[in-house]
Amino acid sequence: MKKRLAREIAPVLSTLLLMAAGGLLPREGIRDWRLVLPLALCAVLPLLLELCGFVAFELVNRRLRQADIAKMQRYLVGHRDAAAETARAKLASLRRLRMLTGAYTALLWLLAAGTALLAGLTFQEAFSLLTLPVCFWAYLLFYAVYSRFRRERTDDPTGDGVVPLDEADYPALYAAARRAADSLEYRGRIGILLTPGCNASVLREPQGCRLLLGAMLLQIMSEEELHCILLHELAHIAAARPETLREARCNARIHEWESDSTWQLHAVRGLFLPLDFAYTFHYGLYEYASSVINELAADRAMADFGSPAAAVSGLLRLFYTDRYEWEDGLEDRTPLLEPEEPAPDYIARNLDAFRQAVERRHKDWDAMVGIEILANNASHPTLRMRMEALGVSEARTIPQNDSAAWTAEMQKALAAAEQAVLKVRKETYAKDREENYLTPLREVTEWEEKGRPVTSGYPDIVAALDRLCRYSEAEELCERAMAELPDTSSLYARYFKGCCMLYRYDARGMELIYHAIEKNSNLLENGLSVIGTFCCYTGREQKLQDYRRRAVQLSQKDKDSTSQAGFLTQHDRLSSETLPEGMLENILAYIGSVADGKIARVYLVRKTVSDSFFTSVFLIRFAGGTDQQQREILHKIFLYLDGYPVEWQFSLFDYADYAFIHPEKINGSLVWSNTPKEKTLEGPAS
Repeated sequence: MKKRLAREIAPVLSTLLLMAAGGLLPREGIRDWRLVLPLALCAVLPLLLELCGFVAFELVNRRLRQADIAKMQRYLVGHRDAAAETARAKLASLRRLRMLTGAYTALLWLLAAGTALLAGLTFQEAFSLLTLPVCFWAYLLFYAVYSRFRRERTDDPTGDGVVPLDEADYPALYAAARRAADSLEYRGRIGILLTPGCNASVLREPQGCRLLLGAMLLQIMSEEELHCILLHELAHIAAARPETLREARCNARIHEWESDSTWQLHAVRGLFLPLDFAYTFHYGLYEYASSVINELAADRAMADFGSPAAAVSGLLRLFYTDRYEWEDGLEDRTPLLEPEEPAPDYIARNLDAFRQAVERRHKDWDAMVGIEILANNASHPTLRMRMEALGVSEARTIPQNDSAAWTAEMQKALAAAEQAVLKVRKETYAKDREENYLTPLREVTEWEEKGRPVTSGYPDIVAALDRLCRYSEAEELCERAMAELPDTSSLYARYFKGCCMLYRYDARGMELIYHAIEKNSNLLENGLSVIGTFCCYTGREQKLQDYRRRAVQLSQKDKDSTSQAGFLTQHDRLSSETLPEGMLENILAYIGSVADGKIARVYLVRKTVSDSFFTSVFLIRFAGGTDQQQREILHKIFLYLDGYPVEWQFSLFDYADYAFIHPEKINGSLVWSNTPKEKTLEGPAS
């Protein structure tokens, strides 16, 4: 709080002191152009710099938006292929940018000082009207400069079930961490935070670090396996070079400035925009290129100071968790939110389910270790790559033979995590249960009472069945939709069914997903992610090459045309729209059936994106209802348009968000109104 207050006061004091100094200048100085002109330049130059910065940023941004996706992908992968060279080059670029930013910041301080002097100089009868705006501008410039001098903020991961562990209560766990630190000659202070999951990570702090360890991880790892995991995590801290840490801190501060909500900083954001953008862009390339080799370097610590066999055993258990999560959600089970009160053993249930899955599936998962392919966007190497770095040829787990004291301490940690999770879940359990169990249960019950029909709203029923953990019924509904509905109406069903097949390692699901995402861009991102992950997990090199080719084509098409249907601007080519015979009547009849008296008007216009692509835009103007009710109506209309039984590109918007385009000025745009006169004169009634 004191540091923040100092940052707020410093610009004010600097402005007032220099303004007072300007006021002490001879009164005739206001008539001396040799004094006024340089000071006026100090005030005007930052404005010109900010304007140039915005122009440069927009030009670069436009170039990136227009860039060919295939070329961008080759550019990124090229950096990954030459990771070591890229890391060195980008660190040098980051150092130059940081030094340039420092010099630029000093220049801005001098310009702010000149502006404050000018404010004091103009504080005379004839020019007093200039004093206040010039003074305010000087304050903003000082604020922008002093905002750059903030210490790196330490993230606080506590909360949401995270428990700080005291060394006195967990001596064995802290002894394991200190043992790993001593091996790496790391002398920083170490703290341990317990999380509910199966994770391990490290958080750097000014005087040391904090290890984040998952309660599930502590249960499935032996003491020696955990020692290797701790070696890996602490190696990221111990082996970090000063220049790497310096650039990481600088990047973190830039992201803090981006998230700063103070209006003063936003007012002068453009002064540093090009330099900050260039820095974050180069830092992103550095992280992308060096992530895999940095992980392998940390793995070497496990080989040097731990047992390679134990390291591979621990990494294999983490490999199992990835495959478990991939296959999770295929077998029906009791919903977690079905009981009226949260279960006190949330983590233990997940742990038991995981152990049972390992018992059933570990042989198949073991066979997948040798065939996994490194994804282009991977931040960690494959297990096979890590085994090669550790010098281990066979992936197998080592039986856990820990001491009674160690096992008791891990059980104590599990109990602490359960208590923390239970406390968090109790705070929102009633709301979560209503939204994610009772509401979908009512939807499904109502659907069953109607005879389980397959209508345009079937995706909502699929989602409700999924939340109720009735996965087989959700999949069966998708199969019915594929059989009973027209192709364009069953695209979501094909996507959902295709995903289920891939989660079972049935490659035929790929074509179902491809068919869906080629015709419905709303499913594109998730569909491509599932296919890409499946090909990498199952080692399908040829299918992966085909996937990457098709992904580029589909993403380029979406970027060039389909994505343009997702927003409206004042510069869009909007015109009157005439739909094929009967289509408008059907759509308006459906809108009228769900309007519930809360829609005032419906507008229809055409947005032309290119000579070969346009979208029919519906804008819904509401007459009342809560925000939630309006969102539900829009969602129903969206599902209807998204699954319309004719191939056609529709867009749907809330009129309130896009009133600035004035659709009512386009001839014939009003196609539905709840005012009888307007219904008669301008469009069909509901």
